[in-house]
Amino acid sequence: MLVGVERAGRLLGAFSHHQPTMSVQGASAALGISPSAAYRLLRSLEFGGLLVYDPEARSYRLSARMAHLGQVALSAIDWRAVARPYLRRLKAETGETVVLLVKQGQHAVVVDIETSDHPLRLSYPVGEPWPLHAGATNLVLLAYLPEEEIDAILGQRLVKVTARTVTVPGRLRRKIQRIRRRGYAYTVGELTPGVAAVAVPVHAEGRLLGGLAILGPQTRVPPSRVPHLVGKLRSAALAIRADLAVAHRDLPAWRHREPERRVAAGGLGPRLQMVGEKGHGAPGAAD
Repeated sequence: MLVGVERAGRLLGAFSHHQPTMSVQGASAALGISPSAAYRLLRSLEFGGLLVYDPEARSYRLSARMAHLGQVALSAIDWRAVARPYLRRLKAETGETVVLLVKQGQHAVVVDIETSDHPLRLSYPVGEPWPLHAGATNLVLLAYLPEEEIDAILGQRLVKVTARTVTVPGRLRRKIQRIRRRGYAYTVGELTPGVAAVAVPVHAEGRLLGGLAILGPQTRVPPSRVPHLVGKLRSAALAIRADLAVAHRDLPAWRHREPERRVAAGGLGPRLQMVGEKGHGAPGAAD
């Protein structure tokens, strides 16, 4: 019984923005089970209203019920609601895309976003898992994890998402130390070519809740602008922490099961999109 539930969870976690459908063969490969077992699992999830079968494509996709459940889950994250006004303010003050992230398993996941109004802006899907070692938005979470968790993550095979993604554990440890020393992360092109990001951690009650980041084309988020953006982000993070302390003391612990998803090389991060197209050191230097 437990094995079946675990497999169902892993299979649902394999659906993503980049893999919205799943065939029997794909499910078999993703879970490492026989095609017949994968077929039974897919049919069970279809019968339960979680998947929909497309007979023409001979594949399954997530149902509208799953979309509803996802929205229910996101709405239950109370600190996301507390943070939302600050995301809006940051977007208004900076003109750039602002994202709120949490750690889930060994990935970073965007739980909220305010998208820039610029014609050239960033498309960043909510709920998509990203590798913790790539990009400022994710590195700022990795840097503030307990040492044993960092060791476990860096001890695995690290995917080179773009040509600028750092995958050497020694170099990543040095980056982590710089982020801790400065209190922020700044990278260019590590998750998506041409995209720069600056991020700070959000702490409350001595715990890491998540990360708050501003990102956009590197021409609009150059090193010279980082001090201003870091100041805005730090002020927002402190305000979120203060509001949470007023709201309640029993903060949620963000420890979820790892999304069972493979991140392939080649730049699967957020992408630039044209409208109509389908201890703190001195801020400034990229990590």
